[in-house]
Amino acid sequence: MPEPMDPGTLFLENLRWIEKVAGIVCRKHGVWGDDAEDFASVAKLKLMEHDYADLRKFRGDCSATTYIATLVVRRFHEYTRERWGRWRNSAAAEREGQLAKDLETLVHRDGCTLAQAGEQLRSAGKTELNDAELARILGRLPSRQPMRPKEVVTPLIENAPAADSADSGVGGMELDRHRSALLAALFQVMEQLPPEERHILRMRFGDGRSVADVARALRLEQKPLYRRIDQLKAKLKVDLERCGVTAEDVRELLAE
Repeated sequence: MPEPMDPGTLFLENLRWIEKVAGIVCRKHGVWGDDAEDFASVAKLKLMEHDYADLRKFRGDCSATTYIATLVVRRFHEYTRERWGRWRNSAAAEREGQLAKDLETLVHRDGCTLAQAGEQLRSAGKTELNDAELARILGRLPSRQPMRPKEVVTPLIENAPAADSADSGVGGMELDRHRSALLAALFQVMEQLPPEERHILRMRFGDGRSVADVARALRLEQKPLYRRIDQLKAKLKVDLERCGVTAEDVRELLAE
């Protein structure tokens, strides 16, 4: 029987494989960006712990790559349980398919906005749907409190009614559903506007920037821009109300 490979050598020779498996398991389970990089570092540190204790147990009963992949996957599940607790997609998301599960994970586990989730899913090649279409999918899923909340601002609706941190139970769930419906209607209406008009509205009402700032940023004449914004507000109001948004919600969405 051949002598077992030195665990330090085994680690170094398979370093790229460890990083590749870490990336694959993260993508499969919807872990992205900094969190994916963090897990890759954790996985390598865990394999080095206690003088490569896990790698010392390798006896050649399977290939080294299979053995290491099993260790990385095991460490991934430990990592996610420690950070976020146990996460399972809802039955509704399971019925909708993989895209709905990924969307639910990003929004309800990771606390991403719909826009952030959509950008990540499109960048990863998981969908070509726009945010309005993704909002409709999200609207069919049950509301859940994010397991990893983030401080985020959703364009154009940061002034909409928000759930207080103390809200819970039925009231909080109803408010979440209300916000999801508002968001879906807003994206549906905004999608119909030309890109420049979307930018104007987001900068003015989403970012709270002055008309002068918007004019400078987009290289537009300031004086005509006041009238143009008023016209866009009027159009948005009509289109949102046509989608079932109440006049009160429209006023709060477009509050300056």
